[in-house]
Amino acid sequence: MSTIRVDNFGPSAGGTTYSARGIAKAWVNFNGTGTAAINDSLNISSLTDSGTGTFDIAFTNSMSSVYYSIDCTGVNSNSVRVFYGIGGVAQPTPDTTGYRFSTYAEYAPAYQDCTWNISSATGDLA
Repeated sequence: MSTIRVDNFGPSAGGTTYSARGIAKAWVNFNGTGTAAINDSLNISSLTDSGTGTFDIAFTNSMSSVYYSIDCTGVNSNSVRVFYGIGGVAQPTPDTTGYRFSTYAEYAPAYQDCTWNISSATGDLA
């Protein structure tokens, strides 16, 4: 059995580095209370607090299309339920440069800031 190990790989013509299909191309862990702040991330250029429980996340390197998958989780002491939606005023359509992450407390019901938030995007980079 052989093992292949590499630090980086990309297209022979240069350009954006491609990574294997099926792995997250971007992820972020952030605190969404008070002044929102990124704790750690990959391929995330910025996090913008767009209102209570609503954050706009921007990629460093864009996705190749808007048809990528987003996973989101937010947790606080009140067991907030999290969702991501597309369309409408609160949930604009994602684009290749980023998406909106929202945390919503179903029991309230209202958008709510969470102390611990994680999100990842899976798809192809441009």
